[in-house]
Amino acid sequence: MDITQLGGWFHSPDEVAKHLATLARPTFALAAPMLAGAGEGKTVLLYKAFKDVNNGTYIDYPAQQIGDCVSHGFGHGVDLLEAIQIALGHKPESFKQTATEAVYGMARVDIGGGQLGRSDGAVGAWAAKAVSTIGTVSREVVGPYDGDRAKQWGEAGVPAEIKAKAGDHKVKTVALVSTYAELEDAIANGYPVPVCSNQGFTMTRDPQGFCTPRGQWGHCMLIVGIRNDERPGACIFQSWGANQPAGPLSLDQPSNSFWVDRDTVAQMLAMQDSWALSSFEGYPGQPLPSHWGYAEFA
Repeated sequence: MDITQLGGWFHSPDEVAKHLATLARPTFALAAPMLAGAGEGKTVLLYKAFKDVNNGTYIDYPAQQIGDCVSHGFGHGVDLLEAIQIALGHKPESFKQTATEAVYGMARVDIGGGQLGRSDGAVGAWAAKAVSTIGTVSREVVGPYDGDRAKQWGEAGVPAEIKAKAGDHKVKTVALVSTYAELEDAIANGYPVPVCSNQGFTMTRDPQGFCTPRGQWGHCMLIVGIRNDERPGACIFQSWGANQPAGPLSLDQPSNSFWVDRDTVAQMLAMQDSWALSSFEGYPGQPLPSHWGYAEFA
């Protein structure tokens, strides 16, 4: 199977506009004006939070099996948001993974109205609305990832008894991130950003851990870090399993991630279906641990 064909992001500016119209502060700049410029020049490795809550190792996420990448981008984003809050001492409970199949079913059926039929895929805005208005459920409730379950729930919806458990675990605030400056400000304050675009890449990292733009994927991934050194850019978390892409790693990045140069990330965000996730009402500034930056590499 060619994993690069397992995209699943459906580009629909009209559906994004519908969701934006329901938000009092639809963009990150409007939702977090006090954070403007807070991320400029910073290196912030949010992915380190996964290690902090998982006994010093990164989570071995399974590879997606159908075109349900949007649910992985947002499900992993919810996971990272939870890991950050636990690592910062804001949440006492133990870390639990989010069931991506439930995100997929609620996004496609409850929010999208089933308009994609049997075809795989979802709009990023549907998932943003699903996790913030309906909620999420953990893997403990659903079980290990199953592409067949995702397919079924993506067509018929999440079973009522499962969906009833979602309301206690909502993302409190979502806002559109469409510029690199907004991305820097979000990441620098602990807010992960699922990114949806049609930008494709090579599947081999260069010596600095970067992948080169190439071709097109209709794909949703997760931005988990930013760097501002001799080669500024963002770290993108993939949903194709461990060691994808292949090649060298940089700044202790997870093996299912790659760095992307700033200008390319800016082009991806400009497609306007990428969302900052917050567990608060709004986006308060948060001081982050020094080891989520360059401290341990100095």
